[in-house]
Amino acid sequence: MGSTYTEWNQKATLWLQTKVGRRARIGLLAATVVGYPIGSILINGPFVNLTFPRRYSVESLPDRLVPLVDEEYGRFLERESRIPKDAVVSVQIQRNLLDSDETVASGSLGVRTGLKLAVPMYSKFKNGNEAIDYFKNQYPEGVDFMGERVPIQWGSEIAEEFADCYTLSDNAHRFLFLRDLYAYDGYASLAQRSISWATWTTFSSIFTYWIHNSSRLLSGSAASFAIAYPLFLGAAWYANKQWHMLYRYLTDIHADAEAARASFQHAEGGKEYYWKMLKRNRIMRDINPSLWTHVTATGDIRGIATPIITRYDHLKDVNEEDDELKGVVGMDD
Repeated sequence: MGSTYTEWNQKATLWLQTKVGRRARIGLLAATVVGYPIGSILINGPFVNLTFPRRYSVESLPDRLVPLVDEEYGRFLERESRIPKDAVVSVQIQRNLLDSDETVASGSLGVRTGLKLAVPMYSKFKNGNEAIDYFKNQYPEGVDFMGERVPIQWGSEIAEEFADCYTLSDNAHRFLFLRDLYAYDGYASLAQRSISWATWTTFSSIFTYWIHNSSRLLSGSAASFAIAYPLFLGAAWYANKQWHMLYRYLTDIHADAEAARASFQHAEGGKEYYWKMLKRNRIMRDINPSLWTHVTATGDIRGIATPIITRYDHLKDVNEEDDELKGVVGMDD
């Protein structure tokens, strides 16, 4: 085994020192830097209309939600002084309830190729009874959540509370639609992760190449390259992930604030949206203790970029400001 490894390492090292080997090594490092950004921008940019329905299971919005979407889109255009051709967006709805609790998106409102959104499937429920009927038919034994089965008796009182958490008022829908427009606006929505990846992998590729060639310990062997490359690439991947989570956090908080400040109704709708999300997570956690490692006591999901409780608390602060303003408006009347 030792002699086989030594023989392979010697042959591979000699090959890397040839003209073809040097080009292959540089080509691999260059592909690492540009491969993901090119693919991501193409998928979420020029080809977004083709790739989005293949990545996510979506369908057209229910007719009753279309006027709300159009109204919030018009509100966004007016507030941002934009025209429709400079803010292209298509809003759909997800087909399956358990695919995502949140909106899924691809593209950006800030580029001409446009933004594709799909709001959560439960946005179609008009009331708790409709939600209960859906759960009875689709998930008679209970729902799967974060890899765990949550058994629920659909005729029980807790089931009614649970189903109510999946029904949204018009105010919550208005907040959701407007928030999503702000959350995926600007060039950064399309390219931030790609730029971050290119930046971090450029550093990782430089370090890999330099250490592989210059280190006396590694001595330019093929084995040293095989070790250094994934090691630095892993560090770049981790840094890119953390940087994207920071971007997502700042953008989500900004989008929540912009949507909540649109009107008193939007602020109330935002609080309702996040409160119901927290409550249904708490219910599932209480029913199945195995979820305690994934869900906090408040109903938050561990490890997500923007904690739900943070978003809810932020909207409470915005709402307090609105209450003060509402009192002033009342005095003017």
